[in-house]
Amino acid sequence: MSLYLIIFIEYKVIIVEDKISRDKNKIKVFSSLLIIVLLVMGVSFAIFQNFARQSGTNNLGATNCFSVTFTGVNNAINLANDYPIPDSEGLERDPYTFKVTNNCNQYLSLSIGVETLSTSEIPSNLIKGVIVKNGVIPTSASILSSGKTMEAQNGGTAYELLTDGLGAKASKTYDLRLWFDESMTKEQGASKKYQGKVIVGASADVEPPKNLREAILANNEVKTPITTPGAEISASNEALLASAEDDYGTSYYFRGNVKNNYVQFANKCWRIVRIGGDNTVKLILHNDNTTNASNPCSSANNGTTAAFAHYNGSTYTSVFNSSSNDNAFVGFMYGTAGSSTYEATHANTNKSTILTNLETWYNNNLKTYESGIDDNIFCNDKTNVTDTSYNSYNWSNFNGLGYAKNSTYYGATQRLVSKSNSAGGTGPSLKCTGELSKITSKVGLITADELALAGYAYNIYGIETYLKENANAYWWSMSPDAFNGNVAFVFIVIKDEEESSFSSDGVNDNIAVRPVISLKVSTKISSGTGTSEDPYVVNYF
Repeated sequence: MSLYLIIFIEYKVIIVEDKISRDKNKIKVFSSLLIIVLLVMGVSFAIFQNFARQSGTNNLGATNCFSVTFTGVNNAINLANDYPIPDSEGLERDPYTFKVTNNCNQYLSLSIGVETLSTSEIPSNLIKGVIVKNGVIPTSASILSSGKTMEAQNGGTAYELLTDGLGAKASKTYDLRLWFDESMTKEQGASKKYQGKVIVGASADVEPPKNLREAILANNEVKTPITTPGAEISASNEALLASAEDDYGTSYYFRGNVKNNYVQFANKCWRIVRIGGDNTVKLILHNDNTTNASNPCSSANNGTTAAFAHYNGSTYTSVFNSSSNDNAFVGFMYGTAGSSTYEATHANTNKSTILTNLETWYNNNLKTYESGIDDNIFCNDKTNVTDTSYNSYNWSNFNGLGYAKNSTYYGATQRLVSKSNSAGGTGPSLKCTGELSKITSKVGLITADELALAGYAYNIYGIETYLKENANAYWWSMSPDAFNGNVAFVFIVIKDEEESSFSSDGVNDNIAVRPVISLKVSTKISSGTGTSEDPYVVNYF
């Protein structure tokens, strides 16, 4: 079934016509949203007295609940005293803005264009036009007649300017800009009129896979944290998506007790930590799904240690490094213990014990999905704090040299721990300092800074964060804390019963491993809204 609504405007609406025809293969909704009349008044080529107005709302209805509403957001396209202009001016003019709403539970494919009416005295090849999503700055336009031909609805010629899709119960807003091409001559324009209409075709379709990044941003409003990340926690169960800069641009991270950041990928459930400035999506394991549940994100499949990597049978714990008696062993990768320089100590030469175990788990579980996993740069911040006025743990032998057995604090400690050994510091950062801190890998661990942004604060308890679920044990981050002259320490998450916080632990302690991966920019989902019962389902790259 097709439904046509034509609105012809020449200072006022003079024609309204509905036509219904049947198509047994699919349902189409074609609507004339706006017919723009550009009328040349008088004999002077330079004077165009033009005014076109869309008033009210056009409601289109059809069987099977194919109901689309078109609403003008601003009232008019005002082309008074118009004349041919270059694209650079046309692209900057104020647009006509309109909203398209799908009132039903069916995805629609949209084709939006302009029909030049048979009564027009100026042809389509002299009109430039562009339609973009509202707020997008257009960078190019096209002659109407160069577009794909659409089915004309009033005996004219129709050309497509934009294709898009509209989900069930969803709305989108668009901006339309039209102008006379600068190639128009006086003879072509003087004392002539252009008559046309915007035509929107909507057809029932199967919704294509969505980009994961775009779906996350569409389903979440970016907000400012209620409490200061790394220094305090919210008493009101803070749950939001916020932003911060990383090495690549703007990153968007989840904070607090959010309930819509679940992802089903590789037969496992993950939680979204953040969207990187490079548009990759960083995930942390939520359920290793050793029972092979069909929806591992469902709360019915929760377990106290489900979030940890079972990298060798039932084993989900590991030391960070088997040795701890040198600054080198704070490293996710490390150099030579006993070296006399910082650079030799922290060179990315040797794999830590935990990295080796993570790679075993990765090869056993994710290798066949590798095409969708990004070669991510994980930040194992090994920058040493040389400011001796910062001595949070009050060590008498602190010098910050960062090699051998010299007592040293590392970068994340200064950012997240105050000088008085409490939550605070200079605040978390998603930027990674120092080339030796940057380790490229398919799999890694969360950083202490990401823990702080997620809602943790050093040695503060009573935290509500999405990372608590399925993780009732101590587990590793990958951020070095300090070397006290005898033992290397790395930040960890503390989880006992209902209490949760983050602190640090000696690298040779045996605690849980929670893998982190990043999905590529091209990652698409076949379904889902991000909740535990309806997670984002990743099937395409």
